[in-house]
Amino acid sequence: MEAVLRCESSGMAPPFLPAIHEHKAWFVQSTPSSVARDSGLFVRALIAEYEALAPDALTVGIDVYNIEAEAIGCPVVYYEGADTSVPSIGGHIAKEGDDLSGARLPHPLKDGRMPVNIQTAREVRRILGENIWLRGAVSGPFSLAVSLAGADTLFMACLESPEWVHGVLDYAKRVIQEYAGAYIDVGAGLVIFDSQASPALISPAMYDRFALPVTRELIQWMIARGVRDVPLVIGGDTLPIAKSLVRTGANNLVCDFNADVVSWLGICGENRRALRRNIPPGLIRMETPDRIYAHAHAELVRGGGYHGFIIGTGVVPYGTPAENLLAVRQACKAFYR
Repeated sequence: MEAVLRCESSGMAPPFLPAIHEHKAWFVQSTPSSVARDSGLFVRALIAEYEALAPDALTVGIDVYNIEAEAIGCPVVYYEGADTSVPSIGGHIAKEGDDLSGARLPHPLKDGRMPVNIQTAREVRRILGENIWLRGAVSGPFSLAVSLAGADTLFMACLESPEWVHGVLDYAKRVIQEYAGAYIDVGAGLVIFDSQASPALISPAMYDRFALPVTRELIQWMIARGVRDVPLVIGGDTLPIAKSLVRTGANNLVCDFNADVVSWLGICGENRRALRRNIPPGLIRMETPDRIYAHAHAELVRGGGYHGFIIGTGVVPYGTPAENLLAVRQACKAFYR
């Protein structure tokens, strides 16, 4: 992993980083809402994921965009019984014009489900040791701002009250730092999820004006805290903001399954950034292992000349057969640079 992140030859198969979030619960015959609230179940789910799939990194995260917002005070909707729906934000607490400069910061060992995730990371690190790339999921500043204020409010405020938006983003950054610092303290790395900043939702110009500066500040803070790998995950076709994503300082970027990987490889090659190419989650859920293997092999051929190339997936649906994911793993093992 370290060689790949430096975009150097590893002499090994390309890494396999599937996006296993709510699907974690499937490995322990539970539901996302149950596992997300129970550190013991969460630990068991991560260990089961590791034993079943042998991914090259594990991520502590199920409903990855809710944790900071809930710890601040946003209600989260959970689903009981056999319902495998993903927990979701049930309401927003910030109104346009609110001054958040002195707002309370959550305590990562006391508030909401932050302690559940931190304890999970601590225990998984103890069980698996130092030889697994373990990352704690944190929200990106723009996505947390959307959770706090609501998408409509924030997007309109970008046009009508830009200074207020910058204030919300600064508060979001400070909240994320509190949470991220606790992950670092228990020996976990980090991965930033910020899909509300996708070009499908905000223009590249808005990304550069609002999301880029605060994301760069957050990543600089992480690097100063000794984090070696800072992945930035934004779903969808992010090619219109690819050069801006490079400027965030993240060293591990995502080319989703609907984006032009050739163009992405050119940008990452020029800037020595690792690139995770995602395989469509629907294909992994529905196709046969042979077809999945063939698709993964084709992607590896397209990116195999680049030493920073990683194979990943979009968010894997709950209940996806393990053999389908293992077909991707097998394609990686069979492919050497």
